[in-house]
Amino acid sequence: MITPSRQLVFRTLLSEGIREGIFWPVWWYSRGLGETSTWLLRSVKGSVKFFGVDVWVKNWFVPMYGDASIAGSLISFGVRSVVILVRGLGVILWFALSILLLLVYVLVFPLAFIGFFVHLIGVLF
Repeated sequence: MITPSRQLVFRTLLSEGIREGIFWPVWWYSRGLGETSTWLLRSVKGSVKFFGVDVWVKNWFVPMYGDASIAGSLISFGVRSVVILVRGLGVILWFALSILLLLVYVLVFPLAFIGFFVHLIGVLF
């Protein structure tokens, strides 16, 4: 069995660590941001399905319970309008939360970097 020398292992770990440390911000703001944005967009689209807004909008002008009278149509329109408004508010709130999460993703790296060095300077001096 061949055992690697400690020097080779240390050199490899050091070079890989430096390389990954240098390319980590590039990944964070390119591929990582793209993956996070895609995930959040799918989440917002899923919230539309979760709240059923698309089904309610599709049936907005269809009378409820097959009651095609004028009163039944007006009541159905009013009820569905309120339900679409409330469920749409849920989607809007989820969209706003997703935008906030994306903003946190963008800001967390520089704030962590600044915080690390501020605390490092505080510890050293």
